[in-house]
Amino acid sequence: MEKRESFSSRLSFIIVSVSCAVGLGNIWLMPYRAGTYGGAIYILLVVVFIFAFAVPVLLAEYSLGRASGKSVSGHFQALQPKGTKWHWASYFMIAGNYILMMFYAVICGFALYYFIQSITGNLVISSEAADAIAAFGAMTASPTITYFSTLAIIAGTIGACLLGLKNGVEKVSKYMMLVFFILVFILIGRGLTLPGAMEGMRFLFIPNVEAFTSHGPLRLFHMSLGQAVFSVSVGMGTMAVFGSYVSKERRLLKDALSVAIIDIFVALVCLIMIFPAAFSFGLSPNAGEGLLFITMPNLFYHMPASNLWAILFYMGLLFVAFSTAVAVVENIVAMSMDKFGWARKKSVLINGIILAIIVIPGSLGRNVWSHIRLEGQFAHLGSFFTFLVMELIMPIGALIYVLFITRKRGWGFQNFLKEVNTGS
Repeated sequence: MEKRESFSSRLSFIIVSVSCAVGLGNIWLMPYRAGTYGGAIYILLVVVFIFAFAVPVLLAEYSLGRASGKSVSGHFQALQPKGTKWHWASYFMIAGNYILMMFYAVICGFALYYFIQSITGNLVISSEAADAIAAFGAMTASPTITYFSTLAIIAGTIGACLLGLKNGVEKVSKYMMLVFFILVFILIGRGLTLPGAMEGMRFLFIPNVEAFTSHGPLRLFHMSLGQAVFSVSVGMGTMAVFGSYVSKERRLLKDALSVAIIDIFVALVCLIMIFPAAFSFGLSPNAGEGLLFITMPNLFYHMPASNLWAILFYMGLLFVAFSTAVAVVENIVAMSMDKFGWARKKSVLINGIILAIIVIPGSLGRNVWSHIRLEGQFAHLGSFFTFLVMELIMPIGALIYVLFITRKRGWGFQNFLKEVNTGS
């Protein structure tokens, strides 16, 4: 088996962890879920669950990964007491990583398509919200666009992981974040000056009791908990693999808190970028998964050199989305290396083929297979996969981690504290 790689610095570790956490979950999913569930109260619940639940689970993943030197496919096996079967949970979490890519790579493909359209000058940039809505609908209705843009994302992530941790994953994460968030602040400045923008700010930061009661407390708690664990990327061992690359020279709590704080900050920034503009253009806050893609072209219309801003924004969006996809695929690659003793190249290539096949249902679920709605509960197959990951697999996986580090017949809380406090 190849020697375990490591991060070149503490900053690199935090950046890669943040890149995994700060992706489309914050930029695409958080806004449309916040719009659906009433804004301020939902956002507050997500923040509470991040600190109360997601951060402890993040610490658990980091500590288990570092203590064992393995990804989720091996850390239960390495640390569980003899005679216990905690390692069975690893199969549940491994499956979750593959299911995540079944919908996440598709949304990354949307970002790629919009970037290409902006470069070619074919992106619909208009003052009319209806034009942006129609353009998004036309994209999702095309099986050629949805599958091949998704396939391009898979190919790109495979290429990055083939380069290895320092040459691929670290560099992708470091340089893909900066440009995008500079642009986000510029766009916030323009959006807040639009007429009616303050209505969007009120929606985000003034609690709406009617929305809370209409959806019901249990539903809001469930959805916000799912958003919290998804936002920080815990519950499926995604962060454990990065813990396995960390040296014993530093403590893990500060890194976990840094990731959580940056994640929340980015989520709030992205909400402020989208909602004031959406309210100004008369868009419904519960526009669904297309909210990001139908709001931004209208915002670009109100800026000089609108197509240039569109190119820069969608390039940055693609980079951020892609960096998270790379982190997930790196986790999948590491799991196969640990489980089967494969070299990195073999693991990357085999998993690349698997991923290219399993993304087919998600990429065609909005067009060719749009009639498959699973008894009408989900708009399309992609929303079903999102439900599986966010509302079932990740919260259950997070609970398994909590039980494993706290139970005497698990790893044990003292072992967990010792690992967390190791280092300076």
